[in-house]
Amino acid sequence: MDQRKNESFVPSITQLEDFLTEHNSNVVWLLVATILSCGWIIYLTYYNSRNVGLILTLVLNRWYKNGYIHIGSFSFSVLSGKVMVREIYYITEDMSVRIQDGFIIFRWWKMYNPKQKQHDPKAETRLYITVNDFEFHVYNRSDLYGQLQELFGLEPTIIPSKKDNERVLENGRERTRPNIERVKVRTESQDPSSSWRSLIPVIKVNVSTGRLAFGNHYQPQTLCINFDDAFLTYTTKPPSSHLDQFMHIVKGKLENVRVMLVPSPRYVGLQNDEPPRLMGEGFVVMQSNDVDIYYYMDEPGRLLCLKKMRKIWSPY
Repeated sequence: MDQRKNESFVPSITQLEDFLTEHNSNVVWLLVATILSCGWIIYLTYYNSRNVGLILTLVLNRWYKNGYIHIGSFSFSVLSGKVMVREIYYITEDMSVRIQDGFIIFRWWKMYNPKQKQHDPKAETRLYITVNDFEFHVYNRSDLYGQLQELFGLEPTIIPSKKDNERVLENGRERTRPNIERVKVRTESQDPSSSWRSLIPVIKVNVSTGRLAFGNHYQPQTLCINFDDAFLTYTTKPPSSHLDQFMHIVKGKLENVRVMLVPSPRYVGLQNDEPPRLMGEGFVVMQSNDVDIYYYMDEPGRLLCLKKMRKIWSPY
């Protein structure tokens, strides 16, 4: 009896062929193809980017051991030169960077001119970056704490001590510093085609709703810098000194900037100095509708040091 039921519920290949020939197989295959196409479109729209982000997260954390990297979703389009990301987290023992979503557009269709000047601020923008809900938080300084512990001869409690081989390397570097006989300056190649700045002379960055925080739960107050919109432009210029390679230049504008002292969450210590008044999240130190930024820094040249080898005394 059970064998007859199984035979009735599980049709054979010949029975399927007879069924398709009797009921117009073209319509059936069209229905199956439509269902599979709808499922594939739904997967590409909602789940493919998240699966790619999960794979990238696992691969990056496997090879990078100095922090944690999380990518919520990742997708790209070759035709438009666009890379889209969501829920980007980079967390270390000293700081954390969080981005809700954003995209990068590389305009590959722009004609590349190898003879174009590397340091041309008026060149066309080939790389465009947009970021939403940017947060940068500095809550620790492990290197400085480790140096203070070694300086005062304290046992490492919060920050783990450095390995012996790292200390030997650092001591060796410090001893060889005064033994420099001569220094050769290796300047940057003057061929414009040999530098990435000839391909991307100008980079534009737009940030919507950003926040910079400095502090941790061991301090009663945390310094926060909030802004609504930021429009930044990065370019390079010739250096002010012939020993340097080039000069970094960042120009930008911030809107609705607020610098505040916010009470640190999970702080259980005593608070002796309370702020005179609070506005919203905390005490406002400075507030401005528009802030212009102009930052420049020279990139130092590469130094090729030839150290003088001293003969080690030996009784033989």
